[in-house]
Amino acid sequence: MRTVRAAAHVHSEWSYDATWPLTSLAKAFGRRGYDVILTTEHDRTFDASRWDAYRRACAEASTDRLLFVPGTEYEDADSIVHVPVWGDNMPFLGAGRPTLDLLQAARSEGGFSVFAHPSRRDAMSRYRPEWAPFLNAVEIWNRHYDGIAPYPPGRRFAEQEGLSPWVSVDFHTRRQFFPLAMLIEIDGPLTPPAVVAALRAGRFHPEVFRVPALRFTGGLLARAAQSAERVRRRLRGPVRRIEQRFMR
Repeated sequence: MRTVRAAAHVHSEWSYDATWPLTSLAKAFGRRGYDVILTTEHDRTFDASRWDAYRRACAEASTDRLLFVPGTEYEDADSIVHVPVWGDNMPFLGAGRPTLDLLQAARSEGGFSVFAHPSRRDAMSRYRPEWAPFLNAVEIWNRHYDGIAPYPPGRRFAEQEGLSPWVSVDFHTRRQFFPLAMLIEIDGPLTPPAVVAALRAGRFHPEVFRVPALRFTGGLLARAAQSAERVRRRLRGPVRRIEQRFMR
């Protein structure tokens, strides 16, 4: 067994709302100590042929130091519930499917499915217990939507529903660079099938700043992280206005 460090929920220029080429992502995340990028391109601009082309592009962009594992972020009809899915030779499952239908299809294809950013647009209120047998994990910390602190109800929700805790950078721009990672125990050579097999077997755990991320879901570290996030949100608007002024 070997342990690899994965950046989860990463978008490239293949998504409609991101611009980074795969090769640039490989360099940037490789410099930050990651071994694997678990990509999640939005489903709405894909079909089977574009998905096949994308998988080939991920294979070509992988290096001896960093591996791309191609995945899709599926969304329901009104784009509230999102589910990243990774699989071994996974076909494109179709855009805009009802969540339960999507989860069942992913499971039948051997996929690994995650309930993404439950804090976004109150997606948690859409959750249905019948999804649990087909879900593998839930994002308890999404850098894009939760910031520099985990989603407060995330860990308890994961425990209640029997889901594994998951952390994601949800990368679209360099603002999402943050040391969240999934540590995955791989059996054998580092390949997409080996990563997916490890995920399906539950051989993973979340970390931040090289320590277990669950330490930030309770006690002093949780209070400190939430306080820092409140300050960040208060400063975010003024900082962006300053950035825009200097970029004119």
